[in-house]
Amino acid sequence: MNRILPVVFGLLLSGCTSFVIGEPYDKAIDDELNVFQKSTAEFIKSMQMNAGTARGSYQSDEARKYYASAAASLSNLQLRADVLSSRTCPTSKALQLFASAGVDTSQAAIANAEKRVGGAADSEALDVSGNCIAIVVRGVRMAESDLEADHREASKLTPTVALLDSQEIDAAVRVALTALRAKKY
Repeated sequence: MNRILPVVFGLLLSGCTSFVIGEPYDKAIDDELNVFQKSTAEFIKSMQMNAGTARGSYQSDEARKYYASAAASLSNLQLRADVLSSRTCPTSKALQLFASAGVDTSQAAIANAEKRVGGAADSEALDVSGNCIAIVVRGVRMAESDLEADHREASKLTPTVALLDSQEIDAAVRVALTALRAKKY
């Protein structure tokens, strides 16, 4: 669960530096991110409350419907974000800021940090190509993918896993909304 890099990168984009990204505001992306977050919070709570029953399992009809719907919504959001601007997000500046702050963003460092807290770095690295909004939407997709992987792996969402996945998704959506509504980073 490679949860550290997307959140740290997103926090950087959401206000720790000041460079112009140039992506225009898109109300549809804003609205869809809010709808996604709300439906995901509702789904996680339902799965957590029904953990240990057939209704709370990864194979349940509710889970299948949610994951299919979430994949479709996030795919559409990614498309919208990808065509929002042809500018490339200045990720090299972001990585320089990480380095100057003493943050090692290598996959090995992230995997080591997650092992120390009992996690496993099993996600792909966040793709930081394209415009900044496209990148933060990928972060939301990665967070949702972690939720599905956790649910599939255990076939249920325990309170701890539900809390971690919920926090990861909330953070990713918050970063995406902040980036979308910002004029400068």
